[in-house]
Amino acid sequence: MIFTLGQISFRWEDLVDILLVALMCYYGIRFVLGTRAMAALNGLIILLALYGIAQHLQFFTVVWLLQHVFNSLFLIVVILFHQDIRQALAKLNLHVLFRRKKGRYDKLIGMICSTAFELASRRIGAIIVIERDVALGDMTEKGVRIDAETSQDLLATIFFPNTALHDGAVIISREGRVSAAGCVLPLANVARQHFGTRHRAAIGITEVSDAIAIAVSEERGEVTLAQNGQLSNPLTQERLARILSNVLK
Repeated sequence: MIFTLGQISFRWEDLVDILLVALMCYYGIRFVLGTRAMAALNGLIILLALYGIAQHLQFFTVVWLLQHVFNSLFLIVVILFHQDIRQALAKLNLHVLFRRKKGRYDKLIGMICSTAFELASRRIGAIIVIERDVALGDMTEKGVRIDAETSQDLLATIFFPNTALHDGAVIISREGRVSAAGCVLPLANVARQHFGTRHRAAIGITEVSDAIAIAVSEERGEVTLAQNGQLSNPLTQERLARILSNVLK
């Protein structure tokens, strides 16, 4: 079927073509959001704007330089952001395209909260990271793979002082299972003096992903939550449960 708009013919295949391109752009932006590649995308937009201005003003040297940069851009992106690209491709599945309603997290939330405050009462430090849409495969590879059902006994055993996995982070997958322990997280560059390595790591993982990180301070016996690169004030168990319920559900 062909529709004619003045001198322009429009087929139903053209409509499907446009919709597919729009979907590719939409999911491409969703993959980039919450990853380190977002900063690179902002830089690329600035370079494109500079290229357009340079062409308009006939700055031939700048145009020539930017053209050579763009010719090698694909290779540069692959080298610098290979981990983010791998995560994005891993997310390209039916779970993302046709998102199912999330199951009930009540049991998991209650277990995490009770474990965190039990550790805090005993002044045992811990970091519990809950994976969301952005996959944390590159982080789990830096730790010890476990892939076990989450339980309070398992978490307490992992964070028991002087054990091999005590100082690292535990990552809980989207399915609610303990993916790995002893994971090394990126550290945030924060100026506040009372932030130790554990809190900087909790903030750091939420800067490069949409994960939630719960930090238990062994010095002060406090429980805080990091999200979107921000660390909360010390929380009560009820307040932590409400925040996790709102975010995960």
